[in-house]
Amino acid sequence: MSNYVCRYPDGAAGLALLFLRMGYALVAFGIARTVPAGLVGTVFPYLATGLVALSLVIGFATRWAALLLGISAAIALTEGDSIQQMLLAGHIGGCVAIALIGPGAFSIDAQRHGRRVIHLQRNTPDRGADD
Repeated sequence: MSNYVCRYPDGAAGLALLFLRMGYALVAFGIARTVPAGLVGTVFPYLATGLVALSLVIGFATRWAALLLGISAAIALTEGDSIQQMLLAGHIGGCVAIALIGPGAFSIDAQRHGRRVIHLQRNTPDRGADD
């Protein structure tokens, strides 16, 4: 049976995930510029983008923020020229990678749901001890 435990890599991998999250926070503002102004107003896309970017930078609800950013990049994929569409397709892949890997050890998510070690006694009554 597979072990479905979320891991929060530290060291060089955790630092790389931190830089990746910060880079995609900047990408979020580029994607917000592709939203047509008459669709939802002029302020809302930047407010929503700011919240997603802040969530990515500090590592709070990172998987959801990355999925939201990937969905918005997929929506923005219908606009623009072919070079912009290729870049957006690459960003969608990066967002999926962040959503699958997680935020890394340098995040609020890791502090909230981080590594926990549970020590079980060898002969407890619930494991068949003779007590």
